[in-house]
Amino acid sequence: MMQEQDNYQTFISRASEFIPQQRIITDYLRTLAYGTDASFYRLLPRVIVQVANENEVIRLMALATELEVPVTFRASGTSLSGQSITDSVLLSLTPDWKRYEILDDGHQIRMQCGVLGGDANRYLAPLGRQLAPMPASIDAATVGGIAINNAAGMNSMDTYGVMASARFVFLDGTVLDTGSEASRSEFRKRQPEMIAGVERLSKRLRSNPVLSKRILRKYEVKNTTGYGLRALLEWDDPVDMIARLMIGSEGTLGFISEITHNTIRKYPLKASAFLVFPDIRTASLAVTRFKLKSTPVSAAEMIDYFALKAVQNMDGVPDYIVGLPEGATAILVQAEADRQEVLESCIDTILADIEGLDLVVPASFTDKPSEYQAYWNIRKGIFPAVGATRPKGTTALIEDVAFPIESLADALTDLQQLMQKHGYADGVIYGHALDGNLHFIFSQGFGSAEEVNRYERFIDEVCEVVVNKYDGSLKAEHGTGRNMAPFVRKEWGDEAYAVMLEIKRLFDPLGILNPDVMITRNPKLHISNLKPMQAVSDIVDQCIECGFCERMCPSRNLTLSPRQRIIGKRELARLDGEQQQGFADEYDYMAIDTCAGCGLCSTVCPVGINTGDLVRQLRHDRYASREGMSEWIASHFGTVAGAAKAAFRMADVSHGVLGSKVMGQATRAARKLSGGKIGYWSPEMPTAAPKVIVSDRQGVQAESVSSNLKVVYLPSCSSRTMGPARGAEQQTSLVDKTEALLRKAGFEVIYPEGLEAQCCGMPFKSKGMFRQAESKANETVQMLLEASNNGEIPVYCDTSPCTMQLKDHLDPRIKLFEPVDFIHTFLMDKLEFEPVAEKVALHITCSARRMGLDKKIIEVMQACSSDVVIPDQITCCGFAGDKGFTTPELNASALSTLSHQVEGCKSGYSTSRTCEIGLSHHSGIDYQSVVYLVDQCTQPKVM
Repeated sequence: MMQEQDNYQTFISRASEFIPQQRIITDYLRTLAYGTDASFYRLLPRVIVQVANENEVIRLMALATELEVPVTFRASGTSLSGQSITDSVLLSLTPDWKRYEILDDGHQIRMQCGVLGGDANRYLAPLGRQLAPMPASIDAATVGGIAINNAAGMNSMDTYGVMASARFVFLDGTVLDTGSEASRSEFRKRQPEMIAGVERLSKRLRSNPVLSKRILRKYEVKNTTGYGLRALLEWDDPVDMIARLMIGSEGTLGFISEITHNTIRKYPLKASAFLVFPDIRTASLAVTRFKLKSTPVSAAEMIDYFALKAVQNMDGVPDYIVGLPEGATAILVQAEADRQEVLESCIDTILADIEGLDLVVPASFTDKPSEYQAYWNIRKGIFPAVGATRPKGTTALIEDVAFPIESLADALTDLQQLMQKHGYADGVIYGHALDGNLHFIFSQGFGSAEEVNRYERFIDEVCEVVVNKYDGSLKAEHGTGRNMAPFVRKEWGDEAYAVMLEIKRLFDPLGILNPDVMITRNPKLHISNLKPMQAVSDIVDQCIECGFCERMCPSRNLTLSPRQRIIGKRELARLDGEQQQGFADEYDYMAIDTCAGCGLCSTVCPVGINTGDLVRQLRHDRYASREGMSEWIASHFGTVAGAAKAAFRMADVSHGVLGSKVMGQATRAARKLSGGKIGYWSPEMPTAAPKVIVSDRQGVQAESVSSNLKVVYLPSCSSRTMGPARGAEQQTSLVDKTEALLRKAGFEVIYPEGLEAQCCGMPFKSKGMFRQAESKANETVQMLLEASNNGEIPVYCDTSPCTMQLKDHLDPRIKLFEPVDFIHTFLMDKLEFEPVAEKVALHITCSARRMGLDKKIIEVMQACSSDVVIPDQITCCGFAGDKGFTTPELNASALSTLSHQVEGCKSGYSTSRTCEIGLSHHSGIDYQSVVYLVDQCTQPKVM
């Protein structure tokens, strides 16, 4: 034990010679948070090293080999079977692995391993192409993780089948780029033993026709259990065999640094239908017909009765789902085509192929995108729907198996009965039925020996049914992992398993690459190191730790992501005494202080969790003793706002923290931050409704005292207390610019009475001052109700976050619009747009995204400029009201890739003044409200 500890200390010490210290992590909180994946297992790494390039991986693997220290690789941590956890050394990707290159007009794409699958599809979309693998986690999983687990999806196409080439790093540091003849030749020279060993294994299998036939037949059914033995039979060059053995090897044979995919066509026309059958057997017979008759369905997803009940209240679910008879099972089918007549022919064929089978509901296809997309959202929503209703303290456990299509009906009946037998009453079955691949989900607790024993008995019986009764696959697309490693020999038999053992020895003679995954001597591995799921808050208890949220979080590369905040909170609840206090001290900064509270996590969370709500609750608990101060600020908001203006005037800076306890600190930080780019305070607000000024095309102004068009203008706190960036049109304030634009479109502008003392409540809410936030929001809503004549006149708010905050408290009579929403709705037909001939940057705020305004904002910007740049992978800017001043490292981290993406842009635009401060500082260009650009490029229409 002492020697082992010394080896880890030596590893850390020597790694620090070429890895920056901040990327070597050993503290309790971060090793736990960064080392937990989406599975129901938990191990605590001794050390996490964040690797930024291939050379670092090579040197670290050499060091691990020398010290015989086990190593595991991790990308996004979306693995469901425990493939990316360890109690040793975890090598985790930094955000640097994002380079890609589109080849052959999109027919191929070369990507570093850290590119997200969803991002790759966005890059390919303009060319009408997409990646072939379609796992449910594609938006959160990296292409390296998808490849190394050989994940598939509804179309059952996997990396093994579409990989054009890849670049691998092996344990001894050898690099193989299968797309380079020079690299292949060099690999043969450097790895003669591996080459000879793979050739020997290939000959061994080919000389055994019975085993060869069995192997190939098993891959006719989807299969990711164990190593991909088909590579030894389907390829002749040992280099190609080695490359394909790496696919699906789950990090147990080496590291994948780059991959080139052959892409597939993204068809423009689609049609989908829910085909509802009376029971799972009849539904299975329908799928069997589709498969055997080669029916033109691109997907056939089974949804059993219990799954249908779980999603029956989701948006877009057909009304008849609620009243289905017990046992009814649906097949969600899809057809795709280039032309309408081809699509209609496909539909006719599908209906003909199920003729004679009982249907509970008459078959009906839709080719309307809004409707069929709703159907597929329902399909995607099954896992979260079940997860959201599971008992507290349990895990939503998901497994996937596959059966030969001819036995699907009997097999699924058996599986359904097996779940009921073991008491999994909430268990559901759904999945890619066309390939005999079904997922089953159930709630499983591991808090007692009886619960663990029940799970063990169930899995044992599942293995018996899948393997011995139907000769199916224990794992079809989620990888072998820790939960099926003990059963690999059972599925494949001794002879095939012996070949797998030899593959492991050839690639990893020391057995230090991701030990126990795929190959294990522990028959109880699947019930070892089970993850506790402590109940901590109604806000987040339904979190399944999938990691889908992480790509949206502005603090993901600085401290913690939403998933990691929840992991830490659960651990905090388990600890006590001195250990708890030390953990809590770290948690305060990592989880609470550096959370932007933007809520973007909720937009991609399978169960809709807004981790910002948890953090605000924690802030509320922390600031409870300061209730009196926050109450005074809320009651004297006009006074505080005036003080803020004075502070900004002294700092010569725009500043958005109204009534903050850290005004002094923020002002000092703002003065330092400005760098000559931040503007001045706003002029005083007008106290009476201004005249309406309409400009004609010659610039001649005509005055009018009234208009049939009226709008109530609500300038936000930030607009009232600070001005534009220095370069923004001679420092015209946003209030003045907005008023001018509204007048130009023919609107009479009305300012609410008592405006200076009002606020949407966001500054209070973000700090957990809920009562004060509620009070200020309600006061503002009442003010707007009076100003709008009880909702008769629309209300324009010039800042996205304030608009969203008020919408949560809005009187239903009030028609409240965010700035671009108002422009898109009311001004596009009243103004002539003449796009500027310049490259401009756009930042869509987190609140605008959450209100679903992305499309409208882009349309308005594209009407103003022919070259709009939306920086990639920048979600929330991280300024978060006053965080840009008090915790500037959050803003810096969130925008770390901004400057190079906006090179060549003359200016930038957004819809939140505080966001624009940080965007300006970190981009090198001036950001201001979209209103400035709209005003610049529009004239009133001549009637």
